[in-house]
Amino acid sequence: MKKLSIIFSMIILTCIATTGSINAQAIKTGEEYFIGKWNVMVYGVPDGDTKMIINIGKKDDKLTGNMADPSKADPPLELANIEVADSVFKATFNAQGMDITLMLKIKDDKNITGNMMDMFEIKGTKEK
Repeated sequence: MKKLSIIFSMIILTCIATTGSINAQAIKTGEEYFIGKWNVMVYGVPDGDTKMIINIGKKDDKLTGNMADPSKADPPLELANIEVADSVFKATFNAQGMDITLMLKIKDDKNITGNMMDMFEIKGTKEK
C-alpha cells in the first residue's frame, strides 16, 4: 500500500510539473513576444550571409514592422500581411519588385529562428 501511495504521489507531481511548463511556454508566445528590435542573420542569400535589423511594433492594435540592412543606407523595407499564430510570426515585404515571405519562430526567451522564402535560414536575437 505504501508503494502505491508513492507511485500515486509521483504521478501527481509529474502532472503539476508538466502544467507549469505549459504555462511558462504560454507566456512566450503571441504578438507581445515579437514586439521589439531583432538582430538577425539571413544565411545563404545571393549576396552572402546578411545581417538585418527587424523592428516590430504595434500601432492602433495592429502589428507593424520594417527590416533594414544596417550596413546600407537604403530605407527600411516595410513589412505587410503580418500574422502571428502562437509561436510563429509571418509577414511579407517587397524587394526588387518581388513579394518576399518572412517567417520567424520562437526558439527561446530571446532567440528566434525562421526563413525567408522557405529557402534562406534566419537566426536572430532580441535586443534589450
